[in-house]
Amino acid sequence: MQPGSPVTSLRYSAYLCLAFLAFTTISLLSCKDKPSHVEADPAFAPYVEAYTTGQISRTSAIRVQLSSTVNTTHSIGEELKETFFSITPSVKGKTVWTDARTIEFRPEKELEPNLAYQVSFALGKAAKVPEKFREFRFSFQTIKPDFNVELQGLRSNGDKTGMYLIGQLLTADVEDAKKVEQILSASQTGNAKKITWTHGGGGKVHEFQVTGIERSSTDSKLDIVWNGSPIRSKREGKTTETVPAKGSFRVLQVQAMNEGQQYASVQFSDPISAAQDLTGLLGISNEEDLSYSIQGSEIRIFASSTLDGNKSIQVNSGISNIWGDVIQQDYSANIVFESRLPSVNIIGKGNILPSSGKLVVPFDAVNLNAVDVSIIKIFENNVPQFLQENEIGGSNELRRVGKPVVQKTLRLDADQTLDLRRKQRFNLDIDKFIQTEPGAIYRVILGFRPEYSLYVGGASQSQDDDASEDDEEYDEGYGDGNNQYASDDDEGFWNSYDTYYPYGYSWSRRNDPT
Repeated sequence: MQPGSPVTSLRYSAYLCLAFLAFTTISLLSCKDKPSHVEADPAFAPYVEAYTTGQISRTSAIRVQLSSTVNTTHSIGEELKETFFSITPSVKGKTVWTDARTIEFRPEKELEPNLAYQVSFALGKAAKVPEKFREFRFSFQTIKPDFNVELQGLRSNGDKTGMYLIGQLLTADVEDAKKVEQILSASQTGNAKKITWTHGGGGKVHEFQVTGIERSSTDSKLDIVWNGSPIRSKREGKTTETVPAKGSFRVLQVQAMNEGQQYASVQFSDPISAAQDLTGLLGISNEEDLSYSIQGSEIRIFASSTLDGNKSIQVNSGISNIWGDVIQQDYSANIVFESRLPSVNIIGKGNILPSSGKLVVPFDAVNLNAVDVSIIKIFENNVPQFLQENEIGGSNELRRVGKPVVQKTLRLDADQTLDLRRKQRFNLDIDKFIQTEPGAIYRVILGFRPEYSLYVGGASQSQDDDASEDDEEYDEGYGDGNNQYASDDDEGFWNSYDTYYPYGYSWSRRNDPT
């Protein structure tokens, strides 16, 4: 798991508009804080509120946010002639103020990948500080280039002679689309095949389709080869798919699907006829209450209970394609349903808090026995400043205008009848956390830690039974939600809320909850 995007709230008439509620979710927190390469001196905290650190994209800017507003004659976005940033290794670029407290260095070219940079920032030029605080030193590192190829199998074109293969290429950092397309090649019996691409996910998700795959009189081989040198990655590899002969109606692949709704996927060489009753033709070992869905050349088998561990999938003769051809032989395969990755997602489009009644926020969770609830409050007098940078559901420069007022843990295992390994719907009662104020904006964040995970083989551990003396479902809170000065010790919260990868982050283990 990568943070979910906030969603937009609705705005009603003024007398109903007490507060806006915006939502976001955060992913699994790292098991341990990794030590930074160069520790910034904590004595600078009264003068520097935030700065670029950890592992960052090579397309990123380098920022320093001061603790107080600076009187400057420069316009926002205007290039500064003075030198504020000294970076090693040397980087050319320009420096601008992005707001009254944030100064940013924008590299002329992309930074070098997988490289540590040390920065000396001339704090004394930006703000009036004692002599010993004139130079603020910190460091960061760029992400190491890496990628992963995920094949999703052969599909029928809908005729008897052609097929295509779909898949994804995921990159650790933002990559140029043309370079990504050079990574992958495909050939069938020595003949190169065309690959079409759709690039998205902020330059990190690259979907592809190998087209023009021909079914001949005999089975043939489709070779998929990848080499990461175009993006300066050392990763390389190859896999081969068997293309069924023309007229060969059979099972190509059986997979256990765990993301979203659990099901067994059975991929056939031909499109499956929807005008047939599949009852008794496909089965999952030790499962009786099954349902089926036909998606072109794929049949999805759903069970009413959680599928876990080794399962035998039985495909019986009698299944027909759209041309009336029937599978003549039974087929079986063993697949493994691994425990689903822990996740939490807020449901809905956001709400305006009415003057009466309870506000309940629904959310879905899977493989978790608890979630962390955090609420950031943007005070009414800061709302105009917030809206200069954001829509209502935005999150830019949130630290400048917001303050964490609640941090609590919500237990999900109070109802012992719930199977928490399956996706379950829960309701978050906001009234238990805060008393809302007119005009303020509240952002609700749901996240989780490794110890909340029920993932099989993971780092799950049970919480202490006495986590709360009164056996409440909420652990100790952060503040009363209304005191603007309730706590100034927010650094830990903002560090976890930040978007930088920590030092030691391993992209190849991004989906490993352990």
